[in-house]
Amino acid sequence: MTTPRYRRSSVRAVLETMTQDHAVAAETHDALWAVLWNRRYDDVDEPLWLPDAAYSGILAFARVIDAETTLLALDAGETFLVFRASGEPPPIGSRVRILPASRERWRIAETIPLGLGIGLRFDDHTPVTENAWVAPLREGVHALRRLLDQRRERLTARRAQLGALNEPPSVEEIWREEISAISDRVALETEYTPQEHASLSRARAKGARSADEEERKIIAARKRRFAERGNEEIARFKEERWPAIRDAAAAEVRKYVDYRTEVVRLEDALQRIRTLSTRANNVATALDRIERAAFRIDTIAFEPARLEEAEYAEELLRTVELLHAAIPLRAHSNAGSFSAYRRPTAGPSVIPPRY
Repeated sequence: MTTPRYRRSSVRAVLETMTQDHAVAAETHDALWAVLWNRRYDDVDEPLWLPDAAYSGILAFARVIDAETTLLALDAGETFLVFRASGEPPPIGSRVRILPASRERWRIAETIPLGLGIGLRFDDHTPVTENAWVAPLREGVHALRRLLDQRRERLTARRAQLGALNEPPSVEEIWREEISAISDRVALETEYTPQEHASLSRARAKGARSADEEERKIIAARKRRFAERGNEEIARFKEERWPAIRDAAAAEVRKYVDYRTEVVRLEDALQRIRTLSTRANNVATALDRIERAAFRIDTIAFEPARLEEAEYAEELLRTVELLHAAIPLRAHSNAGSFSAYRRPTAGPSVIPPRY
């Protein structure tokens, strides 16, 4: 029997246990429900406090209720959990691990920031006059495009240097060819002798019966001669010539395997670069729309030096794609915050556009 790790609850019930301030409770209630709606959950669950309990997921919501109480909401993929903690919470969108603290309280034991850590506010409708945060992202996209161009040129040059190499015959194929050549040569060398031809002619002159008996004798003698000579030639070939031929053929096969492995790797890398370059071009255009949309940004933690990392470059592109996809949501959202990150198994908060 599996021990349950959480119990069904509701936003209202959770807030009633955390604060008696109706204004704070109402504001937190609306903001938390906006996140729940955004992440396709019906309501919240509460974790069961056990000394050895542990929960991991994406921090989707955090609100400091008072000096001793902080409300944390964790998207664990299969459920949306709320925790009672204390202190300043980490940035929204971080991957966190939560462990028990004192009775019915929890603490964050591990925090791993994800992506660029951008947080948007949809509940503040005052005009946005500052879009300076777009410039670093735009420069990052341009830098990424330059990096991709450099990598593509380097990989293309290496691919041209490798050239084309035909697949060599396998060791087994070469063995069969050599044995076939030996068989053909031995067959020519063990043909009927002049004496056998003369004997067969004399037998035919005596009659059909004599000719048949003589022909059977001559054919049997030739088969023995062919088998003995063939076995001798194959044995000599295996001992004298085959080891060198086999080693050379194996070396050619290994050379081709190494060549083919590198070619496939280069072609895969070039295809990935082409895909990323296309996305980077589209993202550069999307940033213009994002700048005109005038998002209100709470936080951003962009590190251009990490663009050499494939995962970080992917995060940059994905973040801008999600921001671009979030533009229409502004007309449908009147409270709460939007995070560009959630647990992959649960799907993104906003489905990114397909370019």
